[in-house]
Amino acid sequence: MSASSDRPISLDPFETGGNPVHCRTLIVDIHADEDRCVRALATIADLRKQGWVPTGGELQAAGFVHHMSLDVLVGAESRRIERFEPSQRVVACESSERTGGDSCRDPIHRLRGMVGETLDAGSLRRLGRRFGGPLGCSHLLTLAQLVTSFLPPVLEGETRRALEQPHRREAGERIATRTIVIDGFERRGGNLEIAVQLTDLHTRPFSSMSDLLDRLSAQHEVRAIIRVDSGSTITDFDVAERLRIRTGFADARWQSRREELDWLGGQPALGGLASQLRRRHGADSAREPLLAALLNFAPGLVQCLSTRATDMLEQEARRHGRLMLPGGADIRGRPDSCYMWRTGGRMPGARRVHDQD
Repeated sequence: MSASSDRPISLDPFETGGNPVHCRTLIVDIHADEDRCVRALATIADLRKQGWVPTGGELQAAGFVHHMSLDVLVGAESRRIERFEPSQRVVACESSERTGGDSCRDPIHRLRGMVGETLDAGSLRRLGRRFGGPLGCSHLLTLAQLVTSFLPPVLEGETRRALEQPHRREAGERIATRTIVIDGFERRGGNLEIAVQLTDLHTRPFSSMSDLLDRLSAQHEVRAIIRVDSGSTITDFDVAERLRIRTGFADARWQSRREELDWLGGQPALGGLASQLRRRHGADSAREPLLAALLNFAPGLVQCLSTRATDMLEQEARRHGRLMLPGGADIRGRPDSCYMWRTGGRMPGARRVHDQD
């Protein structure tokens, strides 16, 4: 890795460095639908760029390790959830003898229980109770949380626009898109650099256009680079935000958020960071895009940790002349972090057998 550990962070231009190990992408497309509804089509995809990890009774290779989606239909005025349909094209653990018949797909039906509920400030909490931890899939939960946090401001924006402009949306017309891309890079000494980019694109109705660029209503961006050490403690970071509209598009400047986020320095990246972010910044609706970007940092980081498992296996092979795990090492999921690693499930049981061997 050519990048030195003390290289200053640069957000404009956006510069990252190190050995690329993983990319997570989340996309939420919101469309006008018939019968005064809006439809959100969302996708999460994890692309491992190197190595392999023994997990779920199989060797998980580089490539797509997760690919999942949600199809959500919500009443534009009532906020009633009419559809909440998940799907999982690629999962980490398929049902097999080695998983005791368990699969990441088993609890997916629980998300459909969101149908009939009202999209409001309590939706995230209800999602957690229904599908969080050992009850569900952490990746689908992450995607569902993103959908339920992005929909309300989009609906509120549409309500304001309808009062100001008489132009109606066509059925199927895209209203807004949120894209979050998280890239992980391995640096010297087991350190990692995580680059987060959020882009919200809001559109004007087709019926209001005189040329294609009239389609642009606003573009909201967040950039963050966060460095963590081998113990997953945040050692350095920078965050900036920019809002651009068509009028004065070239004049918008990146606004640093480092000072207000100074408390992040020295924080453990895993365990409790999300609750702190929500407590400190969740009450300010203007900070919702910033919060969404930062809330997805830790889940993205977790996916990058597989590179440490690869390095560990390689080091042990060199030390002992054969492929093996070091004594006391644990590269499996945390207990109760998801359905597959629930207490009493087959996977934690397999962990105990391994520890006794």
